[in-house]
Order: sequence, then C-alpha cells, then structure tokens
Amino acid sequence: MTGPVIEVRGCRWISVPGASDARGRVNFLELGKGLDFSPKRLFWLHGVAPGQWRGRHGHRDSQLVLVAVNGSCKAHLDDGTIMQTVTLDDPTKALHVGTWVWHELTDFARHTAIVVIASSLYDEAEYLRDYEVFKREVGAHAK
Repeated sequence: MTGPVIEVRGCRWISVPGASDARGRVNFLELGKGLDFSPKRLFWLHGVAPGQWRGRHGHRDSQLVLVAVNGSCKAHLDDGTIMQTVTLDDPTKALHVGTWVWHELTDFARHTAIVVIASSLYDEAEYLRDYEVFKREVGAHAK
C-alpha cells in the first residue's frame, strides 16, 4: 500500500481493489478481504463548508473505514500517545480507524465526498466527544 506509514495504534491503510475498462472504474470492499468487520452503518460526508470540520471525537466500540470517493481532506489521528495527519484523496485507499482513536477531518476540497463504514449502529454513549475525557479514558484503557 502506498502512502505514509500510519503509526497511530489501531489505524492502517486498506487497499481497495477494483477494475476499470472503457466505461470507467469500480472499486469495492468485501468482508474478509480488507474489511475486517461486518458493517452495521454506512454514512457519507459531503457538502462540508469551507473551514469546517467533521469528527472531532473517538469511539469506545466502533471501528470505522473512511474512503474519499471524490475530492480530498486531511484526517488527524490521535491514539493518546501518537498524533498523525494523513490525506484522504484516493478511492483505491481506505483508512481504517480503530477504537480509542481521536479523529478529526479538516481541509475539505470542494466537492469532497467521504464514505464511512462503521462496525456498529449509532450509540451516543460510546462516543468520546471531550478530548480531556478521551485522554483519561484511553490512558486507562491502555493499562
């Protein structure tokens, strides 16, 4: 997989296979072939206004896979020890964000669309939305 090595615990690049012909391209993720969990929820981010962000939280239970199907943005990742920023800009490269990782998406190019595949249904109780609480809990979880 090309791209920067991700050092944040619980995060990695996933190669998204595909095919192309004169009609265009198709890419896909399949359970057990790059996608390590059964998806419970799909959503997409689009029409993000200039200067705005998405995310800015962590999850106790949910894993995510993010794919930039159009455009680009920056993904800021933090496992409580290591912080790293990567760029989502290639529909053949997905970003797996594991549990206990603070993530924030910024710098959305015009017409960007990010598809997010989640391992669990929406449950507000499993979100960590306060960074100080995240740091405390991720530190306790790591012990």
